[in-house]
Amino acid sequence: MWVTRAEDSSPGLPSKHAVQLLKAIAQLRTGDFSGIGVVFYEDLAQLPHLQLTDDKLDPDATELPGGGLESRLAGISVMSSPLHDGFHFVDARFWQLTHLAQFISPPIPRDAGQRFHGTGARLMAAVLASLLPGISCVGVVSHEGEVRLFKG
Repeated sequence: MWVTRAEDSSPGLPSKHAVQLLKAIAQLRTGDFSGIGVVFYEDLAQLPHLQLTDDKLDPDATELPGGGLESRLAGISVMSSPLHDGFHFVDARFWQLTHLAQFISPPIPRDAGQRFHGTGARLMAAVLASLLPGISCVGVVSHEGEVRLFKG
């Protein structure tokens, strides 16, 4: 697994685009930015996930206002947005936003306690999800603007 921070360069086309997107989101963040997690995938079959919004809101990723992908994601990653929680999914093959506000529950490997260290549920979920087949990489932007990208 490799991890990159905002100042690092990234090998691989999906990873390179992912870092560029995450850096752009970090630059667009406002004072009430809550942070964001983005799963870049080719196949979601191995990643258990569940919609986090209530019955009154059925978000359609294709109908988000705000221009480019980075603007749309930054716009919903504020505490006042009902879509700020969880992970958002981008199909890495077509570079399309497909899912919003998803709870993810990646399996925990037996040796996870020895292999992975860190704090925060979003960060650990990103690390574990990045290990799954079909997941290109998983990125996180903290509320302070720190960018991390995980690739299993």
